[in-house]
Formats: sequence, structure tokens, C-alpha cells
Amino acid sequence: MTLITIGPAEERDSPMRKLALFLASVLIATSGCVISPRRTVNGSGSGGGNSEFNLSANPTSQAIVAGSSAAYTISISPVNGFTGTVSLNASASNTNVSASFDNTTITGGSGSATLTVATTAATPTGGVTITVTASDTTNNISQNVSVTASIQGAATPAGVMTASASVVSQSGCVSSPAGSNTQRVSFPASPANGFTATFAVTPSSSQMDAALGFFAPASSTLSSLINFSSSGVIQVRNGDSFVSSGASYFAGETLQFRLVENLPATTYSLFVTPQGRAEIPLSTDLQVPSDQRGATTLGGLGQIVNAPDGATLAVCNFSMQ
Repeated sequence: MTLITIGPAEERDSPMRKLALFLASVLIATSGCVISPRRTVNGSGSGGGNSEFNLSANPTSQAIVAGSSAAYTISISPVNGFTGTVSLNASASNTNVSASFDNTTITGGSGSATLTVATTAATPTGGVTITVTASDTTNNISQNVSVTASIQGAATPAGVMTASASVVSQSGCVSSPAGSNTQRVSFPASPANGFTATFAVTPSSSQMDAALGFFAPASSTLSSLINFSSSGVIQVRNGDSFVSSGASYFAGETLQFRLVENLPATTYSLFVTPQGRAEIPLSTDLQVPSDQRGATTLGGLGQIVNAPDGATLAVCNFSMQ
């Protein structure tokens, strides 16, 4: 047999090299060798083999005021035709938080259950992680998903409102966290026809949605007069709508308010003293809300914080005469 030698680089594209490569390909083809791409065949069925499920939660995070609860939706969806049965359980990272389901078994491969995360008044503030485990024991499949709860302190009551002669006063503060109910402090007495009220307010955020005002004697609804808007500006009530006062507020700044209300005339004026500055008028001779018109006294002081999560509004040292 005559050997054909492929020479140096300049000879590698010669007619002899091309002939050698052609002969080699003919030998491979006649020997029955076939080179094909690698492929994987996935199994299918009703819960066996490669069948699985997806586990999801909505929402994944919520703020909960201590003493209340929140609900999350836990969902199972099939993958590769899964039709098995899934069992659910949950555990919380804080022993003062409980987690329970309205239904711990999901059949047929898909469905949802409601996870209720409950707290007590003793639950400390901070973040809590709740781990949800979904298991298909028949096929030895399990998945986890975590949701979080931001525990916020319950509203802190101030000292008891007291009345002495024509003065109604309260020591201490009422601190309301976002998401709590409207906080009310009832007046044991209220000066007839009109009054001057003074109080200090400290917002914890400069982008709040929070309001404070009074309760009319025959109403259980807060009649707000002052609103801390999300734009960082104090709004005041004129009749049944809020208008901008043009005054800004800042996180952590304590503002001293003076409110002069003339119930027979259904008007009021509002003044504020920022820290380190002189008193400025926010607005004068505003119309009181419709539910205060005709009243000669008021039933209590109230406040509410709607947003953002984690924010608080503290109202301190209220006095009215």
C-alpha cells in the first residue's frame, strides 16, 4: 500500500489532501456509523416521573399591626400534567405569630388555599418570615415558598383626658401606626360654642397619608381638619374638601399646632410653629366640615395613618379651653 503524506501548511489544501478526506468519509459511511445530536426524552403522565407542580404566594409581603391578622393566597399549578394531591403546612420564625390554612389539602394538581397570619398584642415589632411547604408524598416532591410580615406596634394610648374648670387636657402622646384603626380619645367635657386647642404632632415620614381632627358628638366618623399629604405638604380642611396650606413638613420634626374654632360661626383658624421658628398661620376663617355644623361641643380627638407602611403619627400634650 502506498502511503499518502499530508505535508506542511502550504500543502494542506492540496488536491491530494482533499482526496484523502473524501475516502475517509466513504469509509465511515459504509461502516454504518451515524453521528446525531444528543436528545433527552421527557416523561409524561398523571403525577409520576417528571411531573411536578409550581408553588406561589400572593402577596409575598404585608404589614400587620400587632393584635391583628393578614391573609395570603397560596396557589398550586401543575407542570407536565401533574394531577396529584398536595399537602400544605406553614411555620413562622416568631413564636408570637401563628400561621394557619383554611384548607391544607389541594387535590387534582391545582388550586389555592388561604394562609392566615395572626399576631397578638404582645407580638414584637419587626420582620417575620413564614415558610410554606407544599408536599406530594406519593411522588416524593416538595417545594417551599416564603412570605414576610412586617409587624407594627399597636397604637399607644396617652394619659386619660381630664377636665378642670374650662380646660380639657391630656398628658403624653397618642401614637398611631400605619394600617391601624382610627384612634379616638373622648373628651370628658368640651367648652361650649368654641375653643382654642393646642397640641404637638410628630410625623415619622415626609410622605405620609395621615389625618387628625375631631368627632362631632353624634358621629362615630372622624371629621378631619389636618392632613399630612404624600407630597410632604400640610393640607387643611375647608368645608368638605382639603386645600394646600403651602407649608411643608419633615420626618421627625415636631410641629406645635394652635387651632381656634368658632362653632356658632362654623369657622376655624389654624396656626403652626415649626421647630426653632415663629408661629405662622396655615389658614384663617376656614369653614368647618358639614358634620360639625350646628354642634356646640365636640366629642373627642381622633387620628388615622393610612400610609406608608411603618410610618407613625404621634400627637402629644393636647389641651383645649
